[in-house]
Amino acid sequence: MAQSSTREEIIRKGANLIHAQGFNATGIQQILHAAGIPKGSFYFYFKSKEDFGITVIDYFNAATGEIFRRHLNDKTIPPLRRLDALFEYFEAAFAKTGNALGCPIGNLSLELADTNERLRAHLEAVIKELIAEIESCLREAKNDKSIPDLDTADTARFIFHAFEGAILHMKVAKDIEPYRAFRRYLAGYLKRKVVPHA
Repeated sequence: MAQSSTREEIIRKGANLIHAQGFNATGIQQILHAAGIPKGSFYFYFKSKEDFGITVIDYFNAATGEIFRRHLNDKTIPPLRRLDALFEYFEAAFAKTGNALGCPIGNLSLELADTNERLRAHLEAVIKELIAEIESCLREAKNDKSIPDLDTADTARFIFHAFEGAILHMKVAKDIEPYRAFRRYLAGYLKRKVVPHA
């Protein structure tokens, strides 16, 4: 196996384990065993587990970001329908896992924000990128008058925060209903009549 493909396999297998059981609960030897890589090879590719954590966050960001962009940047569909299609996609994905795994970025944020400053900062940057994708879609909806005149930056943050909160409740309840409640409320919220600022 070439060095680049070996590194990619370590990242892929490690990311799967971390998504399922968390960063701190996933040991280096467990990752190497899952990847079928000889003991001791990890430090040939990564300086530390923290460096590996940065790479895994980037891996999750690439996957999640691609999903966000694929749905939210599809100009053939009206902006609000794009947003709904994005959350519809995630609902189907959650159903496949029994509503158990949740969002890897959200999971890592809960686990690492208070314990590792470098990983926290990297997660924050990733979250800002995802929120920016939502805001861009909302700006289009605002421009075509399909939503009221609202602050798209604040609304994008609210949507992302509600999305992650609904996923957290879904995981705890092992039930998709909290996530569906989020989707129902969001559809109504974006169409509400806004009282102009005084």
